[in-house]
Amino acid sequence: MRLVATVSNSQELNLAKEADLVELRLDLGEFSEIPEGKYIITCRRKKDGGLYEGDEEKRIEKIRLFAKKTDAEFVDLEFDLQDRYFDHFDCKIIESYHNFTETPNYEFLRHLVDNKRGDYFKIATLGKSIEDWRKIVKLLLEHENVVAFLMGEDFKFTRIFSAFLGSPLIYCYVGTKKAPGQIELSEAIQILSLLGVRK
Repeated sequence: MRLVATVSNSQELNLAKEADLVELRLDLGEFSEIPEGKYIITCRRKKDGGLYEGDEEKRIEKIRLFAKKTDAEFVDLEFDLQDRYFDHFDCKIIESYHNFTETPNYEFLRHLVDNKRGDYFKIATLGKSIEDWRKIVKLLLEHENVVAFLMGEDFKFTRIFSAFLGSPLIYCYVGTKKAPGQIELSEAIQILSLLGVRK
């Protein structure tokens, strides 16, 4: 399991040094200087919980340029993009689905994963009940290369527990919180340390 620190600007980059990966959110702010490191590049659209509004071609090109500039390990592309966009990149791809309203039924989520085009498939949905958590658990137990957890303060524990069910990445924040229920990087390190899986 690897800890991902999501950052929105160059200042927050300085707070992410203990992370295994840093997610640059190009929709949230400017990045003037980017030190060497391991990066995930994304530019989240407004409908997916981000701030980007505008031309889709320009958005993809921005992701591509930053991926090249940083020699990124991953880019994050949304599940509903056309196939051709997935051919734009030399690095690994996290294909993602975000839902800030609900957690759809298991069959829908399984269909997304079964038809993935990326190296990993990321699912982040709003948790409302323990039944939603059961869907995520089942998904993780039955599939590989899936990052899945529930958003919301009542379900922030799923961000950690998912890693013990096979989810390869734990998304955290530094500076300001980027999504409901996100755990601060140092808090995540402390939890994993107490569980004996990180020094």
